[in-house]
Amino acid sequence: MDPNPAPTKRGVLQEQEILKWIAPGRPYKTRDRQFFMTMMVIAILVSILLMFAGEWMLVAVIVAMVFAYYVWSTVPPEEVEHVLTTRGIRVYSQLYRFEDMDRWWIEDKWGHKILMIDAPMLFPKRLHLVLTNVDEKAVTEALGEYVLMEKPIETSIDKMGNWLSERFPLETKS
Repeated sequence: MDPNPAPTKRGVLQEQEILKWIAPGRPYKTRDRQFFMTMMVIAILVSILLMFAGEWMLVAVIVAMVFAYYVWSTVPPEEVEHVLTTRGIRVYSQLYRFEDMDRWWIEDKWGHKILMIDAPMLFPKRLHLVLTNVDEKAVTEALGEYVLMEKPIETSIDKMGNWLSERFPLETKS
């Protein structure tokens, strides 16, 4: 495919496919029983403290979050087609235009390469696309022509979260 298609008579650039891959819809890691037990104990202890304080709504939020995380951790994601075109990226048949994207970078998470794209004017504000069955270099070259490749600086909250997860892991490393 020609990454720079010629305009039509009226000056309209037609959308052309540059790169296509099929990958899971989200990063996924199977969790063991120890992880869920540790998470439940922490949630129960925090909920008991909040009950004594009379914060029933926060207890309900914690229960909902634990349930949602349990479902996300036990149900594998569906396979999704990602298409990089001359106009943007199509995911779940929705086009995310290059004009709406600020920057992108690639991270490693749970043994997967993840394409992270910041798009502050869209919902969700950050796209997480799993890179499997595709050459990372091909994605870098194709996307680099349209959007700035720049990894954001870690904020103090990011640093605290990383520190906590390293010091107090919810599961042992296998």
